[in-house]
Order: sequence, then structure tokens, then C-alpha cells
Amino acid sequence: MQEMSIAVSGTEFTDTDGVDGLIEMARSAQCDAVEFWYPKNAQRDGVNAALRKLDHAGLRTVCVSTPSQLYGIGKTDGVSLLHEAITLAARVGSNRVNTYFGHAPLVDDQHAIAAYADALAPVLDHAAAENVVVVLENEFDAFGWDPLGSDISRRPAALAALFARVDSPWFGLNFDAANFLCAAISPARDALPLLLPWVRYTHVKDVRRASMETPPDGWVRYTDHGRAYDTAPLGTGELDWPAIIGSLAAAGYDGYLTLEPHCVPSILLAETARAADHLRDVIKMHMPSHR
Repeated sequence: MQEMSIAVSGTEFTDTDGVDGLIEMARSAQCDAVEFWYPKNAQRDGVNAALRKLDHAGLRTVCVSTPSQLYGIGKTDGVSLLHEAITLAARVGSNRVNTYFGHAPLVDDQHAIAAYADALAPVLDHAAAENVVVVLENEFDAFGWDPLGSDISRRPAALAALFARVDSPWFGLNFDAANFLCAAISPARDALPLLLPWVRYTHVKDVRRASMETPPDGWVRYTDHGRAYDTAPLGTGELDWPAIIGSLAAAGYDGYLTLEPHCVPSILLAETARAADHLRDVIKMHMPSHR
């Protein structure tokens, strides 16, 4: 069994940051792999210059992540953005692009699944031609855009139904355990066992239910349908990462575990380094070569 590998995500940066901070973040994690957010990480310097910087730093792009959605408002723009991301991923030798589901002013999982599958079909034709897997990240209502909870990716059973309907090797799950917790789902008990067959990528961060009026210094508070959650140093929140990594390892997952601490910039490098060390310790618990 190959060892799971660590990457870091460009989601931590703004449109004006470029990739300089992402390069430093990868160095702090002592890894050689990044998740490139498109177009955000290319906004300052342009795609060509940003990719040259990553290449000169010896960093591989293992996922091109986009803010695209294929359901509800923004579907047309989302399809176009995903096609661009697939082309970019093939160009840099990455075999996955990340996307999101979307939302609508009604809750109808069967309709949503059918509509998403229809919109996804031509995208997957392109992905197959470029040998790129489209991974759908499960979400919660982090920004207050989906007050009804119409995004099916917050419900594991609906997600499983979507993957079964699409039934394509070019479509899988970006499993984000913290996002499930923020959607009031137990990631290790109620989400991962059902969704393991479709996991093709993994985001790693930690959260805890908020117990104070303001989040701890350096961390970020999210609210989902009246429930507040604070991001936290990896290993100190409510997520059982040893159990999650153990389940992934037992299922033969040997892909990337991509760190996105979601903390303030002033502590990002230190927290990335600490999180990477912690994650490596957890990985070693479950890899035969380290026993």
C-alpha cells in the first residue's frame, strides 16, 4: 500500500496574494504538492506566471479547485469554469478538479440530483478525454446562501444517490470531514462508511462547536442554520482524525490529504507546520511500512 500524501490548499489566500504565500505554506508543511485555486491564485500574476513560480519551487499541482456550481444560480458559469479547470489540470499534469454542488430556493433532492447529473454529463466527457477526475466537495451553508438546505452534498445518502446515478470513474467525492460536522453529520459514523467507494480526494481541517461569544484568537467562526462552529488546530477539535484516516487506509485510499487550516494569516505558516506534523503521526499509525 502506498502512503497517503500531504498537500496544502490555495484557498487560504485572497485574489491579490498570488502564489507566494502558497509556496511558503508548502515549505512549512514540508510537502511538494499544492491545490491550486482557479482563478483566485492566478489573479495577481496571471496563470502562466503563477504556474512558473510553483514549478520553480518544485511544487506539483495535485488539484485545480474552483468555486464552480452546477445546480441552481450560476450553473452556466460553473460549467464554463469547470471546462477551463479541466484544461488547466491536464496542462499541469494534475488528475483532479474540485467543484461544488450549488443551491436553489426549494428542497427536492431527486430533482436536484437529476438536474446536476444532466449538467455534469458534458463536463465528464471533457474530463475523460483529459484523464481528469471531477471531485465534488461536500458543503454546509458556510455563507448563508442556502437557508433551506437544498444542497444535497450536506446529506450523505443524497450524495451516495448522486454518485450511483452518475456512475462514472471520472466523478468522485472530495471528502471534507469538517464540512460534514458543520452540517450536523457525524463524519466518521454517518458519512464516510457510506461514501467510501467514491472518495477520490480529501480536505483536512478541524472544527469544534462554538462555546464562546467570539472565536479563539486566530481562528474562524462559521454558522450553519443557527449552529456556530470554530476552526481549531488539527487534533484539538471534534473530528476523530485517527478513525477517519484509519477508515481511508483500510479502504485502500492512497491519495492526497490536503491541509486547509482556515486560520488568520498571521498564524497560517506555524499552524500548517504543526498540522502537517500531526497528520504525519496519524498516517504512520495506519501504514504497514511504519509499524
